[in-house]
Amino acid sequence: MRIAIALSKNDDQKVYPGPFGHAPRFAIYEVEGGGKVSLLEVRENPYAAMEGGRKHELMRELLKDVDLRVGARFGHGGSMGAFPMAERLEVGPVSVAEALEKVRAR
Repeated sequence: MRIAIALSKNDDQKVYPGPFGHAPRFAIYEVEGGGKVSLLEVRENPYAAMEGGRKHELMRELLKDVDLRVGARFGHGGSMGAFPMAERLEVGPVSVAEALEKVRAR
């Protein structure tokens, strides 16, 4: 399973504390059977500052190769966000290591 964790702006070890789509970048991991986790890449989010319009569509395209999106929170202002509930995991403002543990516990 491939996952994207929203990364904090200045700390690769912290989950971005705001809405998932506003994260400046995403850590893309491969999670294999047995719990082995491998970092594949850190992907920039060119749509972080964008509001409304085509943002949801563009975010889905940016992360189309990802099975699960992991962030502190999703959606704001009454929006449910760009991704279905089944394809996301809300973990709160935790460390990346804690987020990965929550993924393994699913």
